[in-house]
Amino acid sequence: MKKMQKITILAFILSFGMAVNANADSIFEAMSEAYNTNPTLHGERATSGAYNEEAALARSGFRPTIGIGGSYTDSHTRKTGSNTVDGYSKGYKGMVQQSVFNGFQTYNSVKAADSSAKAEIENLYNVEQSVLLDASTAYLDVVRDEAIVKLQKNNEQLLKKQLDETLARFSVGEVTRTDVAQSKASYAQAQSDLISAEGNLAISRDDYLRIVGKEPKDVVFPENLSGMFPSEFDAAMRYARDNNYALLAAQKALKAAKYNVKSNEGALLPEVNFTASSGKNTVSSHTGINPSTRSNEYTVEMTMPLYAGGATRAKIRKSKYQRWAAQEQLQSAERAVVSGVTASWEMMQTSKSNISSIQEQIKASAIALEGTQKEEALGNRTVLDVLNAYQTLLTSQVNEVKARHDYYVSGLMLMQSMGKLTAKKLGLNVKHYDAEGNYQNTKGKWLSLSIDK
Repeated sequence: MKKMQKITILAFILSFGMAVNANADSIFEAMSEAYNTNPTLHGERATSGAYNEEAALARSGFRPTIGIGGSYTDSHTRKTGSNTVDGYSKGYKGMVQQSVFNGFQTYNSVKAADSSAKAEIENLYNVEQSVLLDASTAYLDVVRDEAIVKLQKNNEQLLKKQLDETLARFSVGEVTRTDVAQSKASYAQAQSDLISAEGNLAISRDDYLRIVGKEPKDVVFPENLSGMFPSEFDAAMRYARDNNYALLAAQKALKAAKYNVKSNEGALLPEVNFTASSGKNTVSSHTGINPSTRSNEYTVEMTMPLYAGGATRAKIRKSKYQRWAAQEQLQSAERAVVSGVTASWEMMQTSKSNISSIQEQIKASAIALEGTQKEEALGNRTVLDVLNAYQTLLTSQVNEVKARHDYYVSGLMLMQSMGKLTAKKLGLNVKHYDAEGNYQNTKGKWLSLSIDK
């Protein structure tokens, strides 16, 4: 029985290390699936497209407005002592209107809309990173919880064997009733811990399905992922200051706010419009004469705003407050970059160190368990000592799984803070959404009703 127990303990120690499956889903496949199917990311792409159309709307101020119109009137007039007079009139007219000058409102509105659209593109990349981080974290949560469930199952089996052995020894008087009670209590605790671990795994699998869009299959810790993590803190910080998408979005949003102030201030300046029209009008009466009139008109009109009830100046003040808010948001984004990189780096380094320490602890705990079992067989240790040694080894193994999980998650969070967690920069095998290309296409649309997906 002792030999069999040692074999079982060895399997317990190696249980996690043998969990690798050549056909397992990779973390990159999970991120690719989320990139292709996640509704949050797709919704943000639609939002980006709407911002592109705001830029197209602003550009419409540079373009003419063209219209045509027509009319037809049929008249019947009766005069006292006279016959009824019948007649009609009909006509049509075409008109073109072009803004010549409006205080640079259109120019600044286009600049503001372009900056807002570009800010939203950066925000789209930031949302993309968040979705990929959520997907990879969900993947790692499943890996962690599956490993813990396996450890808890092994622990339950070992403690069941320990309980059976204790009962057998109690029947021949080798151990006391207290030893039996302690073994039963440890086994009951192992059952409870297994149920809790299985519940956590069910929650993690549900989160994975919600984010990725499919059930996880044979997931494993991504050993090759660590090669993508930065090796120097200063280099990571410099890269993040130049490439963090939230920071880039805040910079462009401030630029848009500045142009909005200028656009609103332009409403205080004079406005010049040019209008050209051409038409024909025909009148018919009882005389039988149907004269036609052709007309061509050209008009240049200038208006100078003097007072609009305070609305114009209120808009200017409002846009200045929005510019102020954008400045503060930029400072907040800059601080968030420093905080995010620092916190993720420290968490990654701490978890990495913990992994090495805990692995040494596992080796020592395994040796201690074997020695405690031998000493208990000789009467130098109690059953409780053996049970405590089991628990120490289990705790070390669970902590090692959690430390590995935290290491990978913190590394991915660091990549997000640096702006390196996009599908393109990760080299995911997906059809990349061309946000910049859609923005350029939208600027040139004059008549199209289609949208880019």
